[in-house]
Amino acid sequence: MIQERLKAVIAYSGLKDAAFAKRIGIQQITLWRQLNDQRKVSLETILAVADEFPEIDANWLLRGNGSMLANNEAQEQRLNNLIDVISMQQETIRNLQEKIKQLQNQ
Repeated sequence: MIQERLKAVIAYSGLKDAAFAKRIGIQQITLWRQLNDQRKVSLETILAVADEFPEIDANWLLRGNGSMLANNEAQEQRLNNLIDVISMQQETIRNLQEKIKQLQNQ
């Protein structure tokens, strides 16, 4: 069922439902209704997921055919992006720790 595949994408994203809805640009209540079978999953939601998560195989999302992840290249790009973010955060932490030391020494 498409709701279950959408739930799998949300789990993959690591986001809570509200954050996921915001990221793909739909209302939280709309996502909730779609996930709980009160509303059919809309084409708008499917396209938003496909746009925001290019590594998700759209054929899998729509029909359940194949695997969730489109290809290894997209996964590798996502990992590289995460590594870049982590590196920037580590640099920020180092800078802040240095600033704290300087302030403590004053």
